[in-house]
Amino acid sequence: MDGDIELELAAGSEPGEYSVRVVQAPAGGNASGVFRLDVEGILERRTELESTVLASAVAARRTTPVAELPVRGVGQQLFQALFTREVYGTYRASLGAAQHSGQQLRVVLRLAAPELAALPWEMLFDPETETYLCQTEPLLRHIPAPDYHLKPLEIVPPLRILGLVAAPRDLPSLDGEAEKRHLAAALGGPISEGRIELVWAPGGTWEDIQSSLLAGPWHVVHFIGHGDYDSRSDEGRIALVGADGRAAMVRAIRFMALLSVAAPRPRLVVLNSCSSGESGQEDLFSGTASTLVRSGISAVAAMQFAISDVAAIAFAQGFYAAIASGRGVDEAARIGRISVMASPDGTLEWVTPALYVRGGSTQLFTLSAPPKPPVRKQADQETEGQQQRLDELPDRLQDDARERARLRSRQAQLHALYVQASAELRAKHYGLALELLDDLLTLDPDYRDAAALRLSAVQRQERAEAYERAVEAEEDEDWSTAISEFSKLQDDPAFADAAARKERAEKRQRIADLQAELDYHAGSGNWEAVLDVAAELEALDPAAADPDGLTTAARGHLGAAAEPPATPVSRADRQSPVPPSQAISGTDRPSPVPSSDRPSAEPAEAPSEQPQGLDFRLLGSGGLLLALAGGLLAFFYNYLLWYDENDWWYNRGSGTIQFMYGVLAPAGYTLLLLSGLPVRTVLGRVALGVAIGAEALMGLVGFEVEAQPAALVWSLVHAVFGVCAGILAIRGGHAVAGWVLLVSAGSLPLVWAGLEESAVIGVGFMVQGMVVAACGAVFLVLAVQMRKGRSGHDKAG
Repeated sequence: MDGDIELELAAGSEPGEYSVRVVQAPAGGNASGVFRLDVEGILERRTELESTVLASAVAARRTTPVAELPVRGVGQQLFQALFTREVYGTYRASLGAAQHSGQQLRVVLRLAAPELAALPWEMLFDPETETYLCQTEPLLRHIPAPDYHLKPLEIVPPLRILGLVAAPRDLPSLDGEAEKRHLAAALGGPISEGRIELVWAPGGTWEDIQSSLLAGPWHVVHFIGHGDYDSRSDEGRIALVGADGRAAMVRAIRFMALLSVAAPRPRLVVLNSCSSGESGQEDLFSGTASTLVRSGISAVAAMQFAISDVAAIAFAQGFYAAIASGRGVDEAARIGRISVMASPDGTLEWVTPALYVRGGSTQLFTLSAPPKPPVRKQADQETEGQQQRLDELPDRLQDDARERARLRSRQAQLHALYVQASAELRAKHYGLALELLDDLLTLDPDYRDAAALRLSAVQRQERAEAYERAVEAEEDEDWSTAISEFSKLQDDPAFADAAARKERAEKRQRIADLQAELDYHAGSGNWEAVLDVAAELEALDPAAADPDGLTTAARGHLGAAAEPPATPVSRADRQSPVPPSQAISGTDRPSPVPSSDRPSAEPAEAPSEQPQGLDFRLLGSGGLLLALAGGLLAFFYNYLLWYDENDWWYNRGSGTIQFMYGVLAPAGYTLLLLSGLPVRTVLGRVALGVAIGAEALMGLVGFEVEAQPAALVWSLVHAVFGVCAGILAIRGGHAVAGWVLLVSAGSLPLVWAGLEESAVIGVGFMVQGMVVAACGAVFLVLAVQMRKGRSGHDKAG
């Protein structure tokens, strides 16, 4: 048809991979694509989807379709897999083309991969327009098979329907008489008008069905019963009634052979699963439907989920009325879905019917004359006699039968709510589970253990919220709250890590308390208490034993306690660490100073020319490397500017300069970092570390003309972070070392002042090398002074 967009779906080269191709479309083109789809994963959710669809038929107090989320999620997954970028573009263009020509777009799925027939394609959900496709456009499944009926069958009304009911006693109970009444009520109007004739087979055995088929002709076969899918033979099966009354599972191909007894063969088969709510049986007709179509039936409408009585009646009313009015089977299926959508509001059962067709035409019948009064045949007379005998029953018995049917349908829907709530609870979707259980308890307060299940859901939700609060408190370092919340969960197997996280929070809380105590003692100048607290912190976490350098400062103050008291020490001074070389171990700590000899004010700080908290060995080594690097740079650039007659720069000279800036100078700065500059904090280490990396990158980039912009950028980064490191050193009590660091790092960008003049740049590098050499020498002198100072303290001790 001109208004069709036909999509062929076939298996790909790998498991789970499929291809999609546009066979025809109103917009033209031959778009195609490859997609991956977890077919097994979707089929494993079949019970959840069936429960969601069936539960939606219950008129609950909720107006927001929260329970629709599983259906919408699977529908969106199918849509995004099927409509790849090019295919989706063709689909959108075809929608516009069909509307422009005044036609309705019909979506035809050619399922060349058998496993795809079991998927709920009727759930296709377009996230862009937020609509389900089959609500707005007819959707049918085309089974690849030759079309034996190129023209519609001309019939003189009525449209003859043979009804089959198979209710084996070992399968979930099925009230055959109630099912007959439901379908008869759905078709009451067309039957009374002579447009449809409904005849019921006397039973559900092979012999009953065969004898009824021979009494044809029949245009439609309507089967009510059970079916399933045999994964071993990859084929659907129908449950007929055996000689002993038990189920006789008949493969679809054998059922097709049985239908072929009718002459002519029925063009349309409708497979309707029952609504047995307490059933664990999966009424899966997808495999049967595709097999019947592949074997010769023109179209099959199958229920891919169990369906409620209300929805089954509504679909039959719309579907058969459209067929009897001469509509195509695809349009009849869409009208049947619209009938299901009418009541109750929010039901999802319109996704349950699935239409399978063969060939290109969906116009199965042509009504050639006005309907005439229905012809009474023997089977019809028997059915009428049964109905008459039923009508003669007392009104009370009829009311009881209708009430039992209503209760059975309601029980099935309540069970679906219960199953879905249990599934959401297992998935830890507590909010959704509570909403579903509230709906269930509103409809039936005493349903099974729903009340206990709701209490369990509330408790689990409270514990989940407590766990979230505990984790948030842990991230915010609110240890007391974390301990309190984790304590509630430490015996719950669902939160296996709660006990360990509680212990960790208790440890962090103890560390925070000890650090606060250490800070208090340092503020009071009680250095011995500081060291006692630090020893306890060391046992808990060595990395937390020297907060803000207070422990190191305490060791330094105790080492200088024998000197005369000087001016009081400020808070910033107390945070200036002393050299690790002056640290007093637990065995070498001097005896406490008698209280009568302790100064009333804070002890005097160490001489300012000897920076506190720096390792003089590493400081001297770093200064030596910087002095060496700067001196060599000054020498080489001096040679390059005035004495180079053999193109030294182009004969490994540039590589030598790169080595100075990319390796030697950064190595010197790295030793300064390890010595304790600028301060022993994360911020200080990061600042100087970034400066070191930037200088190394500048050296490695090189100094050729095309690389100068990149080298300039890295020199600026080095200068900015180096100046920041120098400022941090000055503020941390390392005044001389900080100024020297600031000058050596901040002078680097000045060498690029004459980018257009190579001679100017050369002079700049020579001068900067001299500055670095001088700064390295200063660091070396500071290290020597620190060593002498340490020796003096050792002698005094």
